[in-house]
Amino acid sequence: MKTSTSQTGELWQTTHQWLGLSGHAVSKKYCREEIGTHPDYPALTSLTDFLDAGGLEYNAVQADATYIHEFNYPLLAHIKQHGHEWLHMFTAPAEWDNQKDITSHWSGVCIYPEKSSRWSGKENDVYLLNDQKRKGQLFIAGGLVVTLYALAVVNNPTFIFAAIGLLSIVGLITSILLAGEELGVQNSFVKQVCGAVNNGGCAKVLKSPYAAGFAGVTASDLAIIYFATQLIAVFCSALYPAIFNAILLLSLAGILAAGWSIYAQAVLVKQWCALCLGIVAVLVLQSLIALFVVYNAGFHTLFSIDALLPYAGIALVIALAQLPIKNLLKTNFINGQKLAELKKWKMDAGLFVSQWQNEQTVDTTIWENDLLIGNPNAPIKITVACNPYCGPCAKAHEQLDAMLAKHKNKFCVQVRFLSNASNGKDPRTIAVKAILQHAYEICDNKKLAQMLSDWFEHMNYEQWIVKWEVKSHYDVQARLQDHQTWVDENNIAFTPTFFVNGSKLPGRYGLDEIETLLPQLANIFAEQQPVE
Repeated sequence: MKTSTSQTGELWQTTHQWLGLSGHAVSKKYCREEIGTHPDYPALTSLTDFLDAGGLEYNAVQADATYIHEFNYPLLAHIKQHGHEWLHMFTAPAEWDNQKDITSHWSGVCIYPEKSSRWSGKENDVYLLNDQKRKGQLFIAGGLVVTLYALAVVNNPTFIFAAIGLLSIVGLITSILLAGEELGVQNSFVKQVCGAVNNGGCAKVLKSPYAAGFAGVTASDLAIIYFATQLIAVFCSALYPAIFNAILLLSLAGILAAGWSIYAQAVLVKQWCALCLGIVAVLVLQSLIALFVVYNAGFHTLFSIDALLPYAGIALVIALAQLPIKNLLKTNFINGQKLAELKKWKMDAGLFVSQWQNEQTVDTTIWENDLLIGNPNAPIKITVACNPYCGPCAKAHEQLDAMLAKHKNKFCVQVRFLSNASNGKDPRTIAVKAILQHAYEICDNKKLAQMLSDWFEHMNYEQWIVKWEVKSHYDVQARLQDHQTWVDENNIAFTPTFFVNGSKLPGRYGLDEIETLLPQLANIFAEQQPVE
């Protein structure tokens, strides 16, 4: 089912808003990247796979209007109208009656979360932490600008000074947003502002040859350099008051830049850019203020070499710093897009299966009292060859435990240990022998999983044996030899080595990718299972 976009935004935006109102903390950036890079995007499966990856228990149902009071809210309803499909969010049953123009086109499909279910994921937690760091950095930067501006105004408490300083801040912020739009950075606020003037106007103006600039210096670059220089000059005026005259003098020329911008948009490009118009407004207001000063005090009061030289020095330093920074940001943005494309490729279960089919195959028959965690009838069986004293194996086991907690019925884990069955004094052999003896007496799958988790948490036999003292006298020598033979015959060169349903995990994939692919792979392999 293709949902494309919601009526008011992209599918990932609607999903992020819905999860937020449902009480789930999900990073907006993470939501956009995970759903937007899904190979089936914008199909409904891109959403359901995302919810499955987060371990969220939800209901996707086909119903009629008689059930709307039985659903959990907020919910997403599938709307189909005039060949266009989208997911619309309802936060309460009463909204169905208040939005008849939308609900009359409801297909009967809706998605809502279970009340006690929680969305979770380590990768999302990292994104949330980075979001908080960025917000903190913006808060500090904004606080610093406001503080310096306030100190400058206290030193020169005139309306003209305060207005010029405030307009330079507005101009700089608008210029930065314009540069972001030029780079292709998605910003919901910018989209709303640009959409208020006309659809796609900002992009068309910025892509026109008239905004391309010269020698790689674009209109947005010039705007940032111009307003940043102004703002720093405002801050410096507390120490060197004459520099403010340079700001007013150059503001007179702002009317020319504003005039050219309006002419280019109205006559040459025939499109309007809301951000460009915002900069035009700032330039015009500053020019009017400068003209007012000239009218009352005369032009000669503004012209001063002593003021222009330090102002030019500030502009030069900013220009030399801004252009390399922009190139670095542009490179990072392009690399981010390439990584997103790579991620989209890696999230394609069909491509994974085509590579997986060409990998080494091994016998993963389930042995009696096997080290098997999870539902043995799950469509996916991940076999991991590991060393009981291997750090990376311990990390892998921890990750597999977390994956099992979120995807209980989608896969199980089978463990094969590397040891030296002929040497009873080898620490690996001692550890594996004790683990196998416990496996023979443990009938509870959860207890077996806990026993293995406790081992990999410390990988210390003396510490582990305190809790898991070996009381049985089962002879596990044959099974110990089975593990060693399996490892030797399959040429396990390093640990951990993973196999999915009997075939080696392709080299380009790790557990992170497998966790993302689990919902898709579970469906694929479930269809391949023989019907009993």
